[in-house]
Amino acid sequence: MKKKILMVEYQGRCDTSGVAVGHAPKVLSEYAGFLKDDFEVSVLSPRCVLEATDADGRRNAKVLPRQIVMKGKVPIYERIFNKFKMFRNIRTALSVEADVYWFFNVEFYLMLYLALFGNRGRKIVCTMFMSGWHGGLIASIKQKIFERAQKRISYFISTGPSFSYKNVKASFLPDYYCDEAYYAKYRAKDRKGFVCLGTMGAEKQLEEMVERFTELELPLTVAGRFYDKERLEKLKALAGSNVEFRDEYLTKDEYLKLLGKAKYVVLPYAPLQYGSQTSGVLQEALFLDTVCVTHRDVLEGNRIPGIGYGSWDELKEEDIVEDTSEYLAAFARLRREVYSREHMKAELQRIFSM
Repeated sequence: MKKKILMVEYQGRCDTSGVAVGHAPKVLSEYAGFLKDDFEVSVLSPRCVLEATDADGRRNAKVLPRQIVMKGKVPIYERIFNKFKMFRNIRTALSVEADVYWFFNVEFYLMLYLALFGNRGRKIVCTMFMSGWHGGLIASIKQKIFERAQKRISYFISTGPSFSYKNVKASFLPDYYCDEAYYAKYRAKDRKGFVCLGTMGAEKQLEEMVERFTELELPLTVAGRFYDKERLEKLKALAGSNVEFRDEYLTKDEYLKLLGKAKYVVLPYAPLQYGSQTSGVLQEALFLDTVCVTHRDVLEGNRIPGIGYGSWDELKEEDIVEDTSEYLAAFARLRREVYSREHMKAELQRIFSM
């Protein structure tokens, strides 16, 4: 009899029109496809994520009724209500019978739930996109809760090569694998300019990026959904004529075309957060031969070469190299050795066979 694996997405983040945001649909589709032949895989997820996945991601799927709507300014009562939604989804998931419960899109509130209420005797595997919660008073409290929760988890799939954990077994596996046939068609031969893509949330240093690129007069396209429309208008007021804004939800095809035609992608991540966290845009840029411009800690933490800076005013025009062949050779090697389908499938089969 095949081992039963329940893949759980308890957040269900979507925009105001109900379209899923974030990397959960892509991760669900890929992971379910890796395991379908060797295990009995079922899925529990809010509808918005299921609707954005392929057939593998919808295999034996049941819908969790609660999802989280992402928007600019969220009242405090709604934020609290969103946390209760996640708690109820987690509780529902742990009431379903399975051999292994795989939470493949994890943030702090799963850890808080497990620390408070335990795992109900379930074997839990978590995919972790960050190494923990460090620094500052609130972060130190979160870290203690995180370390308590780890004792209720059997295994971490760590998407960051530099991550380390105290109380649980873990191994490194990237967020995505590189499907060469799929990504090759998006790699443009003639490339130019800079793009900044993805959800334009509060955690991104958009003001600093726009000011610096306006000073350098380098062509930059900022494309993605802005939940905070007031912030978008302020950014437009800061920007020079070299900066273009596209406030829209990009389809996967539109997103990859923009990323594959650009020579560089700018990731305006705060280093305290993303130095110990992974990025889907960073990985897909590697798949498309697009060179990343981001904080040095982000590149080092993810072990991906790119153009790094310590602060925005350190970024100079002479840092933007014309000949990127050295980067492209490194990207090709990483795709073969680290991000290949064969490597990732074998590692997942090893983990879930234990």
